[in-house]
Amino acid sequence: MRPKKQDPTTQELLEPLLVNIIDTKHPLVKLSDKIDWEYFEKEFGSLYHHNDGRPGIPMRIMVGLHYLKYTYNMSDEDVVHGWKENPYWQYFTGEKVFQTKVPINPTSMTRFRNRLKEEDLLKFLEETINTAFRSGYLNKNDVKKVAADTTVQEKNITFPTDIKLFYTMIIYLVKFSKKHEIRLKETHEYSGKKLLMKYSGYAHAKQYKRAGKAVKKMKTKMGKLYRSIERVLPEELRNSDEFQQLKLFYESLWNRSKRSKNKLYSLHSPEVECISKGKSHKRYEFGNKVGFVGTLKKNFILSCKSFHGNPYDGHTLEENLSEAKTLLGSNGTIDTVLVDLGYRKHNYTGDAKVHVVPRSMKKFKVNFKRLLKRRSCVEATIGHTKRDNRMDRNYLKGKEGDKANAILAASGHNLRLILAFLLFFLKKFRDNIAKKLGTFLNGVFLNEKRTKIYV
Repeated sequence: MRPKKQDPTTQELLEPLLVNIIDTKHPLVKLSDKIDWEYFEKEFGSLYHHNDGRPGIPMRIMVGLHYLKYTYNMSDEDVVHGWKENPYWQYFTGEKVFQTKVPINPTSMTRFRNRLKEEDLLKFLEETINTAFRSGYLNKNDVKKVAADTTVQEKNITFPTDIKLFYTMIIYLVKFSKKHEIRLKETHEYSGKKLLMKYSGYAHAKQYKRAGKAVKKMKTKMGKLYRSIERVLPEELRNSDEFQQLKLFYESLWNRSKRSKNKLYSLHSPEVECISKGKSHKRYEFGNKVGFVGTLKKNFILSCKSFHGNPYDGHTLEENLSEAKTLLGSNGTIDTVLVDLGYRKHNYTGDAKVHVVPRSMKKFKVNFKRLLKRRSCVEATIGHTKRDNRMDRNYLKGKEGDKANAILAASGHNLRLILAFLLFFLKKFRDNIAKKLGTFLNGVFLNEKRTKIYV
């Protein structure tokens, strides 16, 4: 059922209001007053039934906890338990009185995310852009010039090797047989584990022939187990979706070779792709590609889109820029886009002018050269989003989880910039007051001293 609105007038007897406990000039308090929380209640109201079932949790709490999670780089459990201890977080999510119990079970955040589609998640990012304009952090000139780039959002999987995948397939087949009460002559679970440990020793000692033989043995064990299950499987189970999925995994692993395409890199995340970005320290990354569009001034993210299938960078520019223009709305227009050489022969056909920054810029004028050099600021934006806002390792499930993590990480990055902006002006304001107060007190002290001397 639709969540009930939080009533600001209700108050328990003898309980002090949060406004009387906290510093009302704190950046998080200022930020909470700038965000349009009613916008989320209108937009997400259609996700709930009108009058059936248990009333949902207030929308401001759900949205606020997700903002806090990605702003401060925390897990679902940590942000929920941290909320109980932090009065500023409670004020941010709409509470009027200090609470001593957790507002929700952490699993409620997962269920809430699963309700949201990509167009719903983009409203989180859109509201951070609108809040930046309301707070004075951004203006229309700031969003005219942008830079675009792509990165890899790595999935939370182990490094995929053939022998690990073969052993994992054995585990999956054994679980399937136990679930459906299929008796097996041999499971190969224990012997497979010992073989995996031997392989690790051989590979560490650079005994590659022995390591190769161990891989072949593990593959043979996997094939034996699969065929022994398939022989005794009833027709109804053979045609079930569960077994057909296992069959696809098995065939992909059994037929894989060094040059085969569309390899399987993880059984619990089959959507994972192997992407090479030419990094010297990390040759291959396993996850999905994410496109960014950020401002040249202030490094604010205007668009963050998740892509599957490892597309060419230039073929992501049209979607990224159209999303950025949609999210900006009437706040401004983009007229200049800077990209690196990976965007040559791009697919963008809009009004903005795209400059592909070359390796050498000797022939350009000084002002234009300074503009082109600014393109690299998007690299720092990507680095901060990964390190500080949970995009370095994606723990959310499936392709929908990839989209959700990328968009929410970009929202967290934007809120972190707005908070730093509000904190800077708060410090500046306090310093000015301290100077004026110090001057006033010095004047009073001198007057008193003179009066004493005169007397």
